[in-house]
Amino acid sequence: MDTPPSTSSAAAASRRATDPDSALVSAVADALVSSSRLPTLPPMGAVLGPYLPRLTASHHPRVLALAAANPWLASPHALIAYRRLVSPPSCLASLLPLLPVLPYRNLFPLLLDFVPLDPLRRLHRHLLMSPPTAALADAALSAYARLRLPHLAAQLLHSFRRRGGVRPSLQAANAVLSALARCPTTSTQASLDAFRSLIGLRLFPNHYTFNLLVHTHCSKGTLADALSTLSTMQGFGLSPDAVTYNTLLNAHCRKGMLGEARALLARMKKEGITPTRPTYNTLVSAYARLGWIKPATKVVEAMTAFGLEPDQWTYNVLAAGLCQAGKLDEAFRLKDKIERLGIVSPDVVTYNTLVDACFKWQRSSDAHILLEEMRDKGVKASLVTHNIVVKGLCREGQLEEALGRLKMMAEEGLAPDVITYNTLVDACCKAGNVAKAYVLMDEMMRKGLKMDTFTLNTLLYNLCKEKRYEEAEELLHSPPQRGFVPDEVSYGTMMAAYFKEYNPEPALHLWDEMIERKLTPTIFTYNTLIKGLCRMGRLKEAIDKLNEVMEKGLVPDETTYNIIIHAYCKEGDLENAFQFHNKMVENSFKPDVVTCNTLMNGLCLHGKLDKALKLFKSWVEKGKKVDVVTYNTLIQTLCKAGDVDMALHFFADMEVRGLQPDAFTYNVVVSALSEAERSEEAQNMLHKLTESGKLSESFSYPLMKSSVEEVETGKDPDVKPDTETGGNAQGDDQENYRKRVNELCIGGQVKEAKAVLDEMMQKGLSVDSSTYITLMEGLIKRQKRQTHAAG
Repeated sequence: MDTPPSTSSAAAASRRATDPDSALVSAVADALVSSSRLPTLPPMGAVLGPYLPRLTASHHPRVLALAAANPWLASPHALIAYRRLVSPPSCLASLLPLLPVLPYRNLFPLLLDFVPLDPLRRLHRHLLMSPPTAALADAALSAYARLRLPHLAAQLLHSFRRRGGVRPSLQAANAVLSALARCPTTSTQASLDAFRSLIGLRLFPNHYTFNLLVHTHCSKGTLADALSTLSTMQGFGLSPDAVTYNTLLNAHCRKGMLGEARALLARMKKEGITPTRPTYNTLVSAYARLGWIKPATKVVEAMTAFGLEPDQWTYNVLAAGLCQAGKLDEAFRLKDKIERLGIVSPDVVTYNTLVDACFKWQRSSDAHILLEEMRDKGVKASLVTHNIVVKGLCREGQLEEALGRLKMMAEEGLAPDVITYNTLVDACCKAGNVAKAYVLMDEMMRKGLKMDTFTLNTLLYNLCKEKRYEEAEELLHSPPQRGFVPDEVSYGTMMAAYFKEYNPEPALHLWDEMIERKLTPTIFTYNTLIKGLCRMGRLKEAIDKLNEVMEKGLVPDETTYNIIIHAYCKEGDLENAFQFHNKMVENSFKPDVVTCNTLMNGLCLHGKLDKALKLFKSWVEKGKKVDVVTYNTLIQTLCKAGDVDMALHFFADMEVRGLQPDAFTYNVVVSALSEAERSEEAQNMLHKLTESGKLSESFSYPLMKSSVEEVETGKDPDVKPDTETGGNAQGDDQENYRKRVNELCIGGQVKEAKAVLDEMMQKGLSVDSSTYITLMEGLIKRQKRQTHAAG
């Protein structure tokens, strides 16, 4: 083997006599080059033993640069080993000399380790300024993609296109597209820009490239753009494959667009693309999710006829669909059938689905029978199984039994996870036992489980619900000794609670504090603030915040628009309310039933019944969804206007549309019939209501306030909707109201009793059926007496 020449020239040798540092650097570089040429790389400590005591941090970059430039370097492993031994992983200076000489297989793992240790993005700035090798370009793009830093990957890809001279591989460019597709915060435009850079770099896209674009459009809900991608694909001489169509099918099915999904399946077959098992499973899942079990079963039959046997996933999806529709007995029969025929054996997913449904539909005894059956058949319960049982027991208020599952899990060799503890912490808080919640949190910490913000936010929500604001503030500002750190949801939870108490100043202080802590508000947090300001009547400030949302590049959602529309309606400014509605449509947002109810409520409250009826007609003709609140709003307004026949027309139309009138509907209609001296019709309706069983033991309905509450709580993920009753105080209120109603009825003061009933329902308090029937019958009898006296 040839002996490599010394790294230093004669001139360098001359300098070494006067520069000990240079002599040391040259000697170490020579040692690295020599060791790289050996059949097996010796331990670096042995190679550098004489030099290590004299080496300092300033020497390492020079050593690596000198060794890397030596043409006799046989392998880069010696350089990597040297850096690993003497230099901190986060030292950029010692990394830079390696970047031009290392191949992709060495660069990729090196960058995966380095990038997370480089928060100031010094390496990224270096790559943007200095043209990298092709191997480095691929490694950097792939590392950013793997580390879920798609914005850095895209920025680097665009820079390669602008500068020229560097052309990464298609595989690396596809990795960027994949990372952008997976990131929930990036827009479809970012993916399209990356695709354009890919084309600008003269990279020829393949099926995987286009399937990523289709997936991106589908995940963002832009299905028309996803379909148009097929034409672009054909422009490059490529045809959609099964993956392309399966992605499109899945997206359309998730949107409930089953007609379009069937058309896609037909188009797929027409183009000669063979449907796969996932193709059929997607359709089965879509039908099952909607509770359409017959069509789902037909798809399974078509799948079998096509030569594809249904698999475990197919049957599990069918069982899940039955369970979701509340058809538990049919789900049990399906399980027994596939077991009896030996098609597939129920697995842990099957049992988990059934057990979860049993708890959900209040059949806990069946859930426990299933758990015993699992044990008997040797199907081992998973962590998910235990979490389902813990959640089910907590939902039923059996907190002690739920806590007992922790011991059972330990006996089965399973460790509770964050979900287990979060469920128990939430249940303890709801039970008013916050002290036990803290004990569980400490137990989590001892077991090495990192408490997430869900744990913190659960505590904050429940403390605020109990109006224990001082404790909530203390928890929010406590040092993060338990491992959780407040996020924008934590602040949003407390802000919403303060706004609900009509106490805006602490809420606004928390907003300022959140901004100071560099927590970036999401659109959901902005919605909390905008909603709170609107509730306080500070609409101008709310609009200012909406403008701020736009300036920051955030996209307002349907909830944002609904909040503002409701605020304008509340102030009687219907013109601006409808302008915002139009702006909502212009910005490609689809007004939902909450929008309709809000506008309808505003029109009715301000005496514009004709416009409300036109809005309803327009809404229905467009095939948009209406609900019980929509009808109740119109029925009440028509009854107040004395147009009982039109109100009855809408009452009948409700049932035609499959909407069940509730207690509020009957209350309004029966009262209106009585007051219109149509006592017989009122009596018949009341009897029909009683005989049908629609009048449950107790019911409640918050009059016109309902559409407002939908806007204020139904669409804001930052704050849990307050769906539970207010405890003993509310129970006392209910009892006092019932007594007043009964006393007034006994005394013949039916009109006054009716006013009390209306007040109860306005507050959302439940009314027992006997009180309701007594009052309505009294109202009808009074009207009959008045009619008889007048005659």
